[in-house]
Amino acid sequence: MSDHSTAVAGDPVRLFMELAALPSPSRCERAVADLVTSRLRALGLEVVEDEAGVGVGGDTGNLVCRVPGAGGLPCITLAAHLDTVEPTGPLQPVLEDGVIRNAGGTVLGADNKAAVAALLHVTEALVRSGRPFPAYELVFTVAEELGVQGARYLPPDVPSAPFGVVFDSSGPVGGIVLRSPSQQTITAEFRGRAAHSGLEPERGASAILAAAHAISLMELGRLDEETTANVGVIRGGVARNIVPALCIVESECRSHDEATLAQTTAAMVHACQEGAARAGVDVDVDLVLQYRSFRLPKTDPVVRAARDALTALGLEPNYLTSGGGSDANVFNLRGTPTVNLDCGMMSVHTPEEHIRVAELERLVDLVERLIENPPPPPKEKS
Repeated sequence: MSDHSTAVAGDPVRLFMELAALPSPSRCERAVADLVTSRLRALGLEVVEDEAGVGVGGDTGNLVCRVPGAGGLPCITLAAHLDTVEPTGPLQPVLEDGVIRNAGGTVLGADNKAAVAALLHVTEALVRSGRPFPAYELVFTVAEELGVQGARYLPPDVPSAPFGVVFDSSGPVGGIVLRSPSQQTITAEFRGRAAHSGLEPERGASAILAAAHAISLMELGRLDEETTANVGVIRGGVARNIVPALCIVESECRSHDEATLAQTTAAMVHACQEGAARAGVDVDVDLVLQYRSFRLPKTDPVVRAARDALTALGLEPNYLTSGGGSDANVFNLRGTPTVNLDCGMMSVHTPEEHIRVAELERLVDLVERLIENPPPPPKEKS
C-alpha cells in the first residue's frame, strides 16, 4: 500500500499480532469477531452477524460488511475465516528476524488471521484516505476448520458481488487455487457387547475388533492423483479388562471427480459393514458431504483479475490444484465464481506455523489492488 495509506491505517503487523493473541478455536470466535466488528463500526460501516453460531453450535455468527464506494453495488466479495484449529498451548505471537511465530508451542493462527488482518487494514486505509474506490463486500466466517461449516449458514444473498476471492490457501503470496475437491465424511459407530475380558470374554462382542477389521479393508492414503482417503479418529473402550461395547471411527475421502468420490465412499461404507459382520456387532454409518468441488478456467474474469494483480506487484502467478476445501467451495456452489489465494502463511496447523512480515505486506498490497482493480462486471444477457 502507499505510504499515505499505511500512515492512516496503522501497522498491519501489529494488527495481526493483536488478532493472533486472541484465542478463536472453531465455535468460540467471539473475541476476534468483536474486535473485527468494533474496528469496522469505528469507520462508520454496518456489520451484520448472521445465525451461523446457532447452526454450528458456537458462540458467534458469520460477519458481513458491505463497504460503500463507487458504483453502488459491491464489485467483489473478499472473505477470510475467524476460527483456528484448537491451540494446544498459550498464544504468544513474537516477531523475530522478520518472521512472526508463536512462542507458546502451538499454532500461530495465521490461518486465517493473516487474511483477517489484511482485509481490516486495507479497509481502514481506504475509508480513512478519502479517495474514491469501488464498493466491495467483506465476509468473515466461523467454523471453517470444521469442514467449511459456517459459510453454509450465510444469508442467501451472500456473496452479493458477482465475483469472490477467499484468502485461505497456505503458501507464498502468488498462488491461485483453480481446483478444489469435494469432501465426504464417514462416521461409523460400532456397537458390540461388554464382558469381562479375563473371566468371560466369550460373552462379549468387541466393537474395537470390528473397527479394526473395517479399517484393514479400507484403501487409504492417496488413491489416485485426484482422490484421497483417511481414517483420522478412533474412540472406543473404557478399560483394558472390558470387551469394548462401543467404538467410533471418523474417516473421510476427497476427490475432484464426483463419480470417484461416490465409489470411494461406498467402498468405505462397505468395509464398515463387513467389519461389523466379522466381529458380530452392529454398526451405524453417518455420511456428511462437507463441501462440493469447484474448477475454474484460467480465462474466468476473477482468475484474470487475480493474475493481473499479482503481476502488477511483480509476482509470478502460480496456478494450483488443492487437496483441501475452503469457503470458496461454498461461494462457487452458490454460483459466484471464486478463487482461493495463497496468503503467505506456512506450516499451518502445526507449532511451526509462521508468516514472514514481507508476505503479510504483499498480502495487504494484493487485497488493495484487487479492490481497486476488480473483475469487470458480467455482461447483461440481452
